[in-house]
Amino acid sequence: MRKGFTTMREIRKRGVVGALAVGALALSACGSSDEPSTSDPTGDTGSGEAVTLDFWYSVSGVPADTLTALVDEFNDAHDDITVNAVFQGSYVDSMAKLTNAVQSGDLPDVIQGGDTFSTYLHDTGLTIAPGEVAAVTGTVFDGEDLVPVLANYYTFDGVLSSVPIMVSQPVVLYNAALLEEAGVDPAQVPSSITDLFDVAAEVHAATGTAGLTVFLDPWWSEQFSASEGLTYCTPDNGVGSDPADAFILTSDAQIGIWEHLQQLVASGTMLNTGTDGSASLTAFASEQAAIMIQSSRIFGDAERAAGFEFGTWPLPVGSPDGGAVPGGNSVWLIDEGRSAEQLAAAATFVQYLASPEIQARIFVETGYLPTSQEALDSLQGEVTDVQQVALDQLARTTDSVPSAGCHTGAMNEAREAVKSAVEAVVGGADVRATWEDAEARGNAAIADYLDRLG
Repeated sequence: MRKGFTTMREIRKRGVVGALAVGALALSACGSSDEPSTSDPTGDTGSGEAVTLDFWYSVSGVPADTLTALVDEFNDAHDDITVNAVFQGSYVDSMAKLTNAVQSGDLPDVIQGGDTFSTYLHDTGLTIAPGEVAAVTGTVFDGEDLVPVLANYYTFDGVLSSVPIMVSQPVVLYNAALLEEAGVDPAQVPSSITDLFDVAAEVHAATGTAGLTVFLDPWWSEQFSASEGLTYCTPDNGVGSDPADAFILTSDAQIGIWEHLQQLVASGTMLNTGTDGSASLTAFASEQAAIMIQSSRIFGDAERAAGFEFGTWPLPVGSPDGGAVPGGNSVWLIDEGRSAEQLAAAATFVQYLASPEIQARIFVETGYLPTSQEALDSLQGEVTDVQQVALDQLARTTDSVPSAGCHTGAMNEAREAVKSAVEAVVGGADVRATWEDAEARGNAAIADYLDRLG
């Protein structure tokens, strides 16, 4: 057994995978020791036999178009490696299928995991750290070229657990014409979430058009807290030596933000489009709302949908320690039952996706941020003004505890509680009582997860 890991066989004996899965799912580029080889014309695995890899992915829309095109190009360039890309639905759907696959033994070779499933995937013992697997060319992903805040997010106990390939941060898209009609200067970037809400109210008062739209999602609770430099769970957002054991959702600053947002909905300043991000985009693209808070991954879809030129602001950060928490996804290498040839082929594919040139392309085509520092540097001044805002935000995001976000295997279950709270608050429920209930439910989820983990 390799140091620091538990074999899947031992985990099955203890019943941990099943226990983790039930609790987590019921509710719901590269730095290497050598020059990275991202376009090996032969893809020779060294075994003399072709290797076929199953790659489970969950992105859709423009990002899916880009990702599947990259898979096709990888396959064309490698004679002995074929990647079979299989869409598995949402991240929640994919994790549920992974749980079933543990029982059947039909596991994928590589899986794209959503950000909040990172601790869960790490804890299952199904995966192997990318730094422990050499590609067919002998290169090893050491993570040295990762943007620091991203390396921080995906590191457990000092070891990089997976390879981020499609990472997002929140951004603010605005309709410049509507802002100017309201006398708002688009060059004046809001200084905090509260300031952004005030700008939206100003636009609504002057034009009669909704000033803001944002789809109802628990992600915003995490992002608004991080923007104010607040820790979302204790101790230390779960990124220190001790696991997270409680959520913090009811500080005065957090409650104040949600009371403010509730007022925006009641006054008509915020257009409530529900939980569907596509509905929010449609409202913005049809000029029913002047400002939209979204993920940077929306750029490609927004370019398709909007018939006007839109501008971008970074997520307003009201604290020196604050910053946008990385979202999106990373890819994980599954090692249970895998031969050395299969692992080497999988590492080759993952290093290809993480390479600087591919990371730059992913950003330009989709809006998912480059995870490679080399790619980030190469893109400076070479992209549109809208895209540059997202690059600048990533480059200046502090490598702090708040910007790391909360790490716990109970995150998905807790998000269900937060999702209910967000919807209830927008519907007019008592803000503090609603968030106190969500906090209690989240804490119960963490306690249950830690008990099962043993």
